[in-house]
Amino acid sequence: MMANDGNPLSQVDFIQAKLDQLRNRLQVVSSEPIAVPNSFGRVAAQSIQAFRDSPATDVSAMDGYAVHLEEVDGSTLRVFGTATAGSIPLEMPPRSAVRVFTGGPVPARAQCVVRREDCDESETYVTIRTPRDDLALGLNIRRQAENARLGDTIIPRGSLLDACNYAGALTFCNDPFLDVHRPVRIGIINTGDELIPYGQPISPWQIRDSNGPFLESNLSQQPWLTVERIQVDDDRDRTEQAIRDVLSRSDAVLITGGVSMGDTDYVPDAISACGGQVLFHRIPIRPGRPMLGAVGPEGQLILGLPGNPLSVAVTFRRYGVELLRYVAGMVNPELFSMVEVESDDPKTLDLTWFRLVKKQSNGKLSLVSSKGSGDIASLLQSDGFIEVPRHTPTTGMRRFFPWNR
Repeated sequence: MMANDGNPLSQVDFIQAKLDQLRNRLQVVSSEPIAVPNSFGRVAAQSIQAFRDSPATDVSAMDGYAVHLEEVDGSTLRVFGTATAGSIPLEMPPRSAVRVFTGGPVPARAQCVVRREDCDESETYVTIRTPRDDLALGLNIRRQAENARLGDTIIPRGSLLDACNYAGALTFCNDPFLDVHRPVRIGIINTGDELIPYGQPISPWQIRDSNGPFLESNLSQQPWLTVERIQVDDDRDRTEQAIRDVLSRSDAVLITGGVSMGDTDYVPDAISACGGQVLFHRIPIRPGRPMLGAVGPEGQLILGLPGNPLSVAVTFRRYGVELLRYVAGMVNPELFSMVEVESDDPKTLDLTWFRLVKKQSNGKLSLVSSKGSGDIASLLQSDGFIEVPRHTPTTGMRRFFPWNR
């Protein structure tokens, strides 16, 4: 499965077209109402509009004195009260000032706020030292609605209610409930007789299972999903039954192993036997070429990841995260940045190459030496990986996918 165009970037587009074909067949999870204070970590199924202006009234940008410009002539003004953040706005009679703290409401008659350090003050009087000509209308006043106006869309539909958006929802939403997408139910199936769980005796020819724990721990950090994990031996009937069972209670299924060309790689046939449709199998990437993408009978995502740990980590981060975020209802599935890579390695490949990198103190990235897709030790030394198009040198500006999103 290769792109024929000679443009090195076209292969990336070719792979993305395969992902788009899969994504267009997937079922996005339904929505449910939830109390706004309980919405952290969920995905908004509606947009959130401001229920009032922000700020809702004129407020002071700093500690100082609210004054009328024509009354600042070097004389002493009587202090008529103190305005603190969240207090009721005060009236300001002629020839007076109001002591105001940052965020406090500015009296309607006031035209500017003079910084406290530019004043001589006592409990009941203040003298403004700043010359009148150095003061301007609106100085140090945050005007009503300068941040947002009533009815403005603050949080678009499909946004993850992370810490920032959650704070925005609590600030700008005035309804008791908010429509959010229900959590994505994800099932992880690890295939392979050779996998030994942690804590059990292990022989030199056996393999400690890291793929399942990697995926489960990575996903468990996300409050917009739930996850279960099982292991199944390399048996045709057991593989089919495991996929059928997990599909019956999942919106997405991640399978590790069983997708290569070996005699015990039963996953593709088992998916078809369960009513799934394989849309692509093997794509021109390294590591992870045997990756499989399929759709379940009810629009579930099925992603078959190769069995080697580096292949699992890279294909899940590069493609799995994007597809899962789509199923969750998020409108912005891309999670990468463009970063400059320094490398004296001239090697290029006839496929899209994911290379482990580490951040340097100068902000650039350097390559991490790796012995192949089974080298989990190199994974631990990296901060993420870059995407290098085919026939393209590693050095230069590249897409960077960090492990920690």
